[in-house]
Amino acid sequence: MKTLILQAINKSRTSLSVLVLIALAGFYALNYLPKATEPDVNFPGAYVGVAFEGVSPEDSERLLAKPIEDALRTIEGVEKIRSTSRTGYAAIMIQFDQDIDLDQALYDTRIKVDEAKRLLPDDVREPTIREFSTSDDPVLTVSISSEVLPQRVLVNLTQDLLDVIETNPNVLTAELNGVPEDLIEAIVEKTKLESYGISMNQLYQAVANNNRVIPAGSQDTGKGRFSVNVPSVFASLEDIERLPIKVSGNSVVTLRDVANVSLTYKDRGGYSRINGKQSLSIDVTKRIGTNIIDTVAEVKEIVLDYSKDFPDGVEVAFVRDDSEFALSMINELQGNVLTSVALVMIVVLAALGFRTSALVGMAIPFSYLFALLVLLVLGKEFNFMVMFGMLISMGMTIDGSIVITEYADRKLAEGMDRVEAYSAAASRMFWPVLTSTVTTLIAFTPLMLMPGMGKFIRDMPITVFCVLVGSLLYSLVFAPILGAMFGGLAKQSEEEVNNVRRLESSDPLSLPGATGTYAKKVNQYMETPGQTIFIILSAIILCIGLWVQHGKGIIYFPEVAPQFADVDIFARGNLAVDEIRDIAIDAEQKIIDMEDIEMLGTWSNSGGSAGMRGNDSDKVAGMFVDFYSEDNAVSDRNGYEILDIMRERLSDVSGYIVSVEAEKGGPPIGQAIQLNVKGENELALKRATKKIRNYLETEVTGLTDIRDSSETRGIEWELNIDRTKAAQYGAGLSDVGAAVQMVTNGIKVGEYRPLNLDREVDIRVRFPKSERNIDQLEKLNIQTQKGLVPVSSFVNTTIKPATKTITRQDGKRVQQITAEKMPGVIASDKIRQIKSWLRATDLGRGITVEFDGFDKYNKESSDFLVAGFITMLFVMLIVLVTQFNSFYQANIVLSAILLSFGGVFVSLLILDRSFSTLQTGICCVALAGIVVNNNIVLIDTFNLLKKNNPGSDTKSLALRSAVLRLRPVFLTSFTTIAGLMPIALGYSIDLLGRTVKSGSYITSFWEQMAGSLVVGLAVATVLTLVVTPCALALSDSVDRFPKKVLNLISKPFIIFRKKVNQN
Repeated sequence: MKTLILQAINKSRTSLSVLVLIALAGFYALNYLPKATEPDVNFPGAYVGVAFEGVSPEDSERLLAKPIEDALRTIEGVEKIRSTSRTGYAAIMIQFDQDIDLDQALYDTRIKVDEAKRLLPDDVREPTIREFSTSDDPVLTVSISSEVLPQRVLVNLTQDLLDVIETNPNVLTAELNGVPEDLIEAIVEKTKLESYGISMNQLYQAVANNNRVIPAGSQDTGKGRFSVNVPSVFASLEDIERLPIKVSGNSVVTLRDVANVSLTYKDRGGYSRINGKQSLSIDVTKRIGTNIIDTVAEVKEIVLDYSKDFPDGVEVAFVRDDSEFALSMINELQGNVLTSVALVMIVVLAALGFRTSALVGMAIPFSYLFALLVLLVLGKEFNFMVMFGMLISMGMTIDGSIVITEYADRKLAEGMDRVEAYSAAASRMFWPVLTSTVTTLIAFTPLMLMPGMGKFIRDMPITVFCVLVGSLLYSLVFAPILGAMFGGLAKQSEEEVNNVRRLESSDPLSLPGATGTYAKKVNQYMETPGQTIFIILSAIILCIGLWVQHGKGIIYFPEVAPQFADVDIFARGNLAVDEIRDIAIDAEQKIIDMEDIEMLGTWSNSGGSAGMRGNDSDKVAGMFVDFYSEDNAVSDRNGYEILDIMRERLSDVSGYIVSVEAEKGGPPIGQAIQLNVKGENELALKRATKKIRNYLETEVTGLTDIRDSSETRGIEWELNIDRTKAAQYGAGLSDVGAAVQMVTNGIKVGEYRPLNLDREVDIRVRFPKSERNIDQLEKLNIQTQKGLVPVSSFVNTTIKPATKTITRQDGKRVQQITAEKMPGVIASDKIRQIKSWLRATDLGRGITVEFDGFDKYNKESSDFLVAGFITMLFVMLIVLVTQFNSFYQANIVLSAILLSFGGVFVSLLILDRSFSTLQTGICCVALAGIVVNNNIVLIDTFNLLKKNNPGSDTKSLALRSAVLRLRPVFLTSFTTIAGLMPIALGYSIDLLGRTVKSGSYITSFWEQMAGSLVVGLAVATVLTLVVTPCALALSDSVDRFPKKVLNLISKPFIIFRKKVNQN
């Protein structure tokens, strides 16, 4: 290593060029890395939709959902299959493993659906297959409104804009809200049909037979080849109107003779409102793996460019823009990172002087730029996790450089020139620095492989890994080169220089200042090393036990005051679209005047429709609420306080139920309590669901917004046909069905694609609106061979309960129960209580209950962390034994991990916080990495002193090693503490924005981890500086222990042998 450094110093221009090149590449990466707030964590999936008009939910389940489910189960990487069957429609959602190749999975899905099509009824529509994400909330909502333009003109403008938006490759879906679908409507006069003797079936067959593609082919005449064209599809409304329906002699009855044909809209399925005004809106959802800031910026540019050509009087607004919040949070955290760097540099400057501190401090920007370059190559994005990974690795970043420069400073004080001093430092400290860095990398490696929602924090350990590799490169290569070129001792008094020299040669107990005080204290503890270690370990175990008994439980991720909220509106029964709209408006008006709300978007639909948001058939409307940002807030209320006011205002409603839910920060794990109740028997399933919900409402305190997906069944009219009587009249089932459809939604007789539209429009025949009602069922007549016959002659109409939706998961019917916890309530405690009750309760035969959401992901992460931690310990042990060739010393190093755990639990007790599976788990790993590094270098120094001073006793060598490593250990820990202290105290100090905030979103997001790191590191460092010297002082006793045991065991045999010899 020394030879390499000397060669690099001789080629100083080359070395500096490489350093500058890496730095410039890092700046390039900083500018071009995609930016986001949180990692885009979701489960990729596929959506399969199958329509079969008119079939009941039960038939949709049996004929549509089950065959496709069975086919899809064989696809590799499938995690979950969930289907929802409604009237005339079945939707199947396939959730894949997070790391699957989505393109291949979608291809496999199409293949399996094609295979299953032969099992579906003949009249089903072609299944639709598209990409699906479990995190599919819109990132941008575009509102289009006008008070002067006709609705059709506004709809066409909005539809054209949507088509342009969907051309962006980063856009997954652009969903149009508040727009009824186009429809070619033929309003038939019943009396004319009857007078001409035309049946419904004749009408259908006439349209269907005259609106189909006929591939006529081509003709080879020997003198040329000519295509033969048979125009056979409708090209205009006139084609439809002139369609012959019936021919009698020379007279022809056309559709125009019996119906009024026009281009109109289907019956409304719902409404869309923005800030209390009816409007059209486009919800834009981004694709998995794309960057939110770039995607929203591109879509905004598309909208602004396209809307320049809109007529006067059209207002275009962006009413939901998640990128603004993301960008402001990123800028604020960048400012906090810069603040931490400045604090660290101040500490280093005060401890090491200008030259050495500059040399050490350069490790931070170099390591960060190196890490950004690697992240760009890996295709990562610049988000919260990356930046906080930089924060927690800050102390470790300068650890190797401190070790190198501190050793070089001692050699310079002894009189070496700087080239020899830094060459010697790099050579002497190569293996300790390499080993300490490798063990830290090993500690963070399991976190990079976390499954499930643990993927949310993967970017953090990956960043730490890259930063540490960069710091290793800098400390072992560039720091010695720069030190040899520009390094040197700061201007010091003769006394200070002598103190540096005395560290190597004098008695540690004679040293002045803090170093001497530390030496005297540790020397006292080393008089009884075993007792000292026992007391410290007992205290740590006591702290852990106290937290287990009196701590605040386990959470998955810290709670952060929300910036957005979702309001779900539930209503039961057979409600008309306009009735649902009125319910939504009533709820909207109760909160629209709240001063904390910047934007309020409201949507409503017909309930149970295929396009409904979510799977709950009783959810008929909802609102998205955007609060003012922290910088523009008009009050001091945080997100939780705003939610409480909303809940209070929306509690006084009648005829419907409102659920207010925060859009939480952190990984999207769902609600605090989520139970899936599964079974095949529908009645038993509903009884079990009702029983569990009743228990949650009456026996489990601290829960709110308790919901279940079971529905209050509406009513439906069932027409029971007497087939014998129908046959006597010459009437068929198709005739009856067609007649009934005429008084409901009408008969879809075909499709038509106008030249000015890029999609097909249904052609639907039906009676006038005044004749489309339930009363007409009794008055229907159908044309038979025997003339007009009243349907009531052979059809009985009865009213029965209606099933709106049937939901299945993994092959079984399922009902879901969800609940949110109140602020301060620990979800893990409530889940433990519910599980205990479930074990003692009989829910019925064939009923099973699975916990989802928090419990599922928390268990998944906990199990992985435990397995990863055990693996990490074994790998670390192998590396350490290789380094020290001693199991005892390797275990001394690993004992630091227990000390770091003690520090974490002390911090939880002091700060009165819960154990976060993700954040506190990362704390344990980060602390273990730092204190393990300190131990490695300390023990390596002890081994070198022991080798160079064979006659010295172990205790004095252990004391001298601790004193020599005091300053590097202190600096490594204190710099990390200084960098994280503002966030740990709840302050966001942004040097770039020149702002100081208390209790901001950034600090709420990270203060739990920062606080645990600060307190835990302080405790663990102090304990390490005491326990490790004491353990080293015991090394001779430990080495002699096997011999003593052997002597003790063999002593009786020796005595016996002597007596035998004497005899």
